[in-house]
Amino acid sequence: MRRRGTALLAALFVMSISSMVVLAVLDSQTSQYSALSNTVAYDEARYLAEAGTAHALALLETDFSWRGTVPRTEFPRNSNRYYSALVEDGSNGTVTVTGTGESNDFIRTVSLVVKQGG
Repeated sequence: MRRRGTALLAALFVMSISSMVVLAVLDSQTSQYSALSNTVAYDEARYLAEAGTAHALALLETDFSWRGTVPRTEFPRNSNRYYSALVEDGSNGTVTVTGTGESNDFIRTVSLVVKQGG
């Protein structure tokens, strides 16, 4: 008769171990999701910076004497992701195109040096 509470104690022990395992798995999955989300935003910022340089190059192709900025543009609309670009004269007849992309908390920059006309 001394073994009446043994089954209850064993069940509580198994439940507590199971709960700890479930919590550890959930914590691990949350960390992995955060890391993936940051990676996506980091890559998006680079692609947006490249979009800014492409936009500036298209304007430069239309008028090769143009120097200026591509204003901060949200792309796609209502996404809170932006690109912009700056076109400046460089050395030895080159043009420097600098594109900036913003996604979440990440800001990335891409710079190109373009030689015009040959």
